[in-house]
Amino acid sequence: MSTAYYYLTPEGKSLAEKLAAGHPGDLYGKENFKENLQKGFQSYDYLVCIMATGIVVRILAPLIVHKTSDPGVVVLDQKGQHAISLLSGHLGGANDLAREMAFLSGGEAVITTATDVAGELSFDTFAKKRNMAIENIGKLKHISGALLEGKAVRVVTDLQDDELENGKKDGKFILKTVEGFSEEFNHSDPLEFLSKDALSMAGATSVVDGMPTAEATSVVDGMPTVIIDEGYTLSEEDESRLGAPVLYLRPRTIFAGIGCKRNMEAAPIEEALLETLKKEGLSPLSLNAISTIPLKADEPGILTTADHLHVPLKVIPTEEIEALDINELGIKQSDFVAKQTGVLSVSTASSYLASGKGKILVDKAKFKGITIALSKMS
Repeated sequence: MSTAYYYLTPEGKSLAEKLAAGHPGDLYGKENFKENLQKGFQSYDYLVCIMATGIVVRILAPLIVHKTSDPGVVVLDQKGQHAISLLSGHLGGANDLAREMAFLSGGEAVITTATDVAGELSFDTFAKKRNMAIENIGKLKHISGALLEGKAVRVVTDLQDDELENGKKDGKFILKTVEGFSEEFNHSDPLEFLSKDALSMAGATSVVDGMPTAEATSVVDGMPTVIIDEGYTLSEEDESRLGAPVLYLRPRTIFAGIGCKRNMEAAPIEEALLETLKKEGLSPLSLNAISTIPLKADEPGILTTADHLHVPLKVIPTEEIEALDINELGIKQSDFVAKQTGVLSVSTASSYLASGKGKILVDKAKFKGITIALSKMS
């Protein structure tokens, strides 16, 4: 993550150098200050400004777009007494950066985001730290609002996470597996989303003699929900039945391997990949990276597809593929592919290795001139 420090005074320069010694970054002084700060807003992940807050606000205000894309901005006084998280506290990482800057300067972090002040879990921070994409960020405020009002939130996931488990213990979350939620959600009674046993174990509401009280029933009806899964999605009808906001977090655990003929256009490659993901019930946002072999590393169609889907391209060395026991893994082989590329498998082998030798989900789905494979990291 790239960081830039901005200062206007000699004392500010000394503080910037001290901070950069603990958290490396580029330093900018008074010369061309406004221009450099505005350029930095577009090119750095973090901006640390050692000056009055008002100066920063006036210069950056016209550039602000959205918390999903703006960098994290922290402002410090020149003595380092206060590190203020000014912009993009959660997704941009400014809250954590303010805490780090305060630690390095010996000052105090100033955090004003409501969930942090209240000591509640913020699902945008949760997602960022765990490399998850937020599919519908507009619903985030409803989830945060429910927690701030002391209401329980249902979390549907197969993820094992200590922070969620701690929330379960203090009654903030009702946890369900994706499979279990799907089964119970399709029950004929639209209000019976959770079993009585699940309510009892969750500890989010009172249960008397094994039966939920009226209070418990009302909590289940219309409960805000967070679904953490690579693809599980409620239909519009089911979301309407739920009667509450649903936030989707997509763990980036899927690695797509791509092989193709020379000089293939991007459109059919991207279409083939999206079709494969859809068939497997996976969101494109769950993609972590696209992978291929060195021979295909400069294919414009693959490069453009990765760019369109905002994921990196991982080039897997040929020797790593040659070292795999293709037969033991059960990966489809092709003598023609071996003759053309020098390896028995391109798409599947590269996706498998890119995933850290995880689980192969799709072994060489064939399209005209294209092969797609999907693997999930363990």
